[in-house]
Amino acid sequence: MPSATPISLAARERLREQHAAAVKAVAVHATAIARLCAATSRRTAVVARHDALVADAETEVARAVGEAARVMGIDVAAATLGSSKAEVRRVSKNATASSYRNGKFLS
Repeated sequence: MPSATPISLAARERLREQHAAAVKAVAVHATAIARLCAATSRRTAVVARHDALVADAETEVARAVGEAARVMGIDVAAATLGSSKAEVRRVSKNATASSYRNGKFLS
């Protein structure tokens, strides 16, 4: 229920100022959120491009190991490349795009 006491002009002015400050704070927050979303979107695009580059490089390594095993034989290729015979054998049998990840040969 509204009060019958009149509000002073100074109180009304303080209320307007408080309201204006709140509106400004919300606008600043919205701008910051928009910048964050844009930066996150750019980062996601960069990471996706680099993930593709890494996947291509992994495929290239797997193919190179397979070719080394074909040319030199598994024993010599393993010794030359610093990998185990089992790893070289596995990669040379199935030199697929996903056979080498993060410096490790996968089965």
